[in-house]
Amino acid sequence: MLAARVGRLQGRTHHCWHHMQDWVATGRTACFRTPATSTTDRGLVRKLRLMHIMLPLDKQAQLDDLQQQLKDGASFSELARQHSICPSGKRDGQLGWMSAGQLLPGFESVFAQQQGTERQLNRVTTARGHHLVKVLEEKVEAEVQHMSVQKLQEVLGNPRLCEDVQFVDVREQGEYQLSHLPRFKLLPLSEASSWAPSIQELLDSDKETVILCHHGVRSMQMAMFLVSKGFKDVKNVTGGIAAYSMIDPSVPEY
Repeated sequence: MLAARVGRLQGRTHHCWHHMQDWVATGRTACFRTPATSTTDRGLVRKLRLMHIMLPLDKQAQLDDLQQQLKDGASFSELARQHSICPSGKRDGQLGWMSAGQLLPGFESVFAQQQGTERQLNRVTTARGHHLVKVLEEKVEAEVQHMSVQKLQEVLGNPRLCEDVQFVDVREQGEYQLSHLPRFKLLPLSEASSWAPSIQELLDSDKETVILCHHGVRSMQMAMFLVSKGFKDVKNVTGGIAAYSMIDPSVPEY
């Protein structure tokens, strides 16, 4: 009986999440201008939109020639299609948005550039070849962080650590009544149509925000939604209240 009840409560969130995805798609991106670093504090990550031309390691002279052609006004896209041995050559050399950790060792010099060097040409050598790399755009965006239940227990146990944190539980009212943690504000994901349009009034986008659900799935959906709305420091509780109940017997499992 209890399992069936919980299943019905959780099932109510599926339809609503499709509407929330629409808000994510149409909302502004969580993009903030900061001094150039690959990663920053508060879960912000610097990303560059790149295009490149890759040549074999024994084609140094050809690389020099292509670089000169580019300086003389040749099309980067056309040269990438003609000469790059990377599969991205078929896409005009476009790599898309990348963070430092996503690329081969050797690209560090590109990410070491200072802000405002868009469209500058860079030479990079990796284990796979020589590269001519062009930075098209850059941005710094928030990423969802993860909080262990042990860390959450530490924070909840220290009022000073809680002062600048807002806690959000996205489970259903019935689940909340079965088991809940102190300080958490209830915003059921299934009722997003009522609270999502005014989320900036309900929560402070500049504060650290900790999201909780039963196992961590719905809370991740909420965390992604908040990031899309410009929230800068969002943490998803890994394993949810189910995992928390395993380290705190006073919290009922269901």
